Amino acid sequence: MFLSFFIPIKYQCNCQNEFRNSENKNSIIFKGKYKKSETETDTLWVSHNDTIVFKKEEVITTRPCSNPELSTKYNLITPINNAYYFIYNEKQQLIKEGKYTYEYTHIGATKKSGSFYNSKDYHYDSNGCVDIIYYTADGRNHKAEHFDKKNRLNKIRYFDKKSSDIEKIEIYKKGKLKETKIYTSFNKYYTIKASD
Repeated sequence: MFLSFFIPIKYQCNCQNEFRNSENKNSIIFKGKYKKSETETDTLWVSHNDTIVFKKEEVITTRPCSNPELSTKYNLITPINNAYYFIYNEKQQLIKEGKYTYEYTHIGATKKSGSFYNSKDYHYDSNGCVDIIYYTADGRNHKAEHFDKKNRLNKIRYFDKKSSDIEKIEIYKKGKLKETKIYTSFNKYYTIKASD
């Protein structure tokens, strides 16, 4: 079973990691903490450049209203069911964390495609600082946390799980909540100011 991750190459090339564990860019991370009982979860720390864990492919990605883009696709070769993964890129940056499950049931519907149904995806700016963290809950977009250059929370976008439309946006100033925009339709919202 393969699980795929797409990362645009131009995005990868502009990043530097201030949290690098090793000076060697080609170092491989693989560490595991295996459960001692049925109530615990296996935890794995893995890297994209570990050829035992990931299969790497170059693909052309196309999206509506944009030019085709060369991307690198990483396939998780033999995912471990119910294991919690910390996945790092070639720059030793954490790019994904979450529990992998072969089968997932939500509101009576069972999905059997195998995925990270509840996870976090990390995106970095050109300086290697966390820019956005995307949260997935029950296999759907849940929220996106945006950070400023000083790693302070800048805004949080919350999504409707069925349509992926924006439900609300919380705006922060210097890490403190300033206002909340509640969306009533695609482009219409009202604003609630935060109390001081």
